[in-house]
Amino acid sequence: MREDLTRAGWHAAPASGAADVVVVNTCTVTRRADQESRQVVRRVARSHPGARIVVTGCYAQRAPEEVRAIPGVSLVLGTAERERIAAWLPVAAGADGARGADGRDSGVAVSHGRARRGIAPATPLQFGRTRALLKIQDGCDSFCSYCIVPYVRGRARSLSVATVLEQARRLLDAGFHELVLTGADLGSYGEDRPERPRLTDVVRGLLALGAAHRVRLSSIEPNRVPADLLDLLDAEPRLCRHLHLPLQSGSGSVLRAMRRAYDPAAYARLVERAARRGPIGIGADVIVGFPGEGDDEFEETVSFVRSLPLTYLHVFRYSPRPGTVSERQGAGVPDRIARERSARLRRIGETMRDAFHARLVGATLSCLAERGLHATVAWRGTTDLYTPVRVVGPHPGASITPVTILESAEGELRGVAASG
Repeated sequence: MREDLTRAGWHAAPASGAADVVVVNTCTVTRRADQESRQVVRRVARSHPGARIVVTGCYAQRAPEEVRAIPGVSLVLGTAERERIAAWLPVAAGADGARGADGRDSGVAVSHGRARRGIAPATPLQFGRTRALLKIQDGCDSFCSYCIVPYVRGRARSLSVATVLEQARRLLDAGFHELVLTGADLGSYGEDRPERPRLTDVVRGLLALGAAHRVRLSSIEPNRVPADLLDLLDAEPRLCRHLHLPLQSGSGSVLRAMRRAYDPAAYARLVERAARRGPIGIGADVIVGFPGEGDDEFEETVSFVRSLPLTYLHVFRYSPRPGTVSERQGAGVPDRIARERSARLRRIGETMRDAFHARLVGATLSCLAERGLHATVAWRGTTDLYTPVRVVGPHPGASITPVTILESAEGELRGVAASG
């Protein structure tokens, strides 16, 4: 969106200065995300009283009239319309006689999410960072019972390999040194295209673009991880040794109610196969409080998580989403119980993280500097294992640096740039 606006002649306002238009990009994956989005809009209205407020993203897509009713909102754009945000800005800015990209002057422009067929190829500009998100896929055809994504992001669709590589070249030319492949259902990449490209083909093509960058995979469904992708993780040091594999529950009955396309045994085989290849960061999402998750089912999840070589957890409390199958299955467990279960799993995740970090002390890891660009004493970065590290010494610039780990403390690693 920023690139589209910049090309159209708009300029980013300073964070503390006045703005003509403020764009709020929202999420709707949970009820809390809706609430936080509304809070952000209200805060923007208070802090920028003279600005027109444009609200877009998945919450705007799901509940446009609800969003439009928030005081101060001038324009609501769906997830398709935001890809051409510059064409809509005259409406939000209040220009005389201005109409949006479809010729309308309504305060709401939201097309049906499931009718979408393409992805607008847009490469971010460089904003002082060293990692770039490269979106190669959008939408989802899985329709898990709790998930709103297929309704607000549309059916699964992918960029061509040629388009992906062209965008990647632009990012590398702009100075990025890590490309993070993203998608609403990344593992389904290519299934919608007539040439049927595979995710592994894209990764190989990206690695072939040069020798000074690395590639990371974002979240990928466990039933969609290609076997040869695990082989490539083992053979190619510039493919980050990191997998994020949504689990959601360790109970087979809950997974079936969630309409997940795997069972705990299949998930365990995948994680154990990946972990046999040496140090690798493996994260998991877990939902607690889903309808039908009694004490026994939750204890199944606890035991299952503890049995796996995971290195961190992302824990969420179940949130019924309007229009999904699970909304008709009930509200889930009482909030107090869900909070207790969430806290317990988070403590388990922290223990796993700390144990993994402790095993890395003494190792030399590939690290990309991210923060403290002009620091002369210490800087922060991320290893290929997706572990944060604080490095003593002057910042090496936007490059991948070998770092020797000296200690693990307070949820991060600490080390020094390796000599030689």
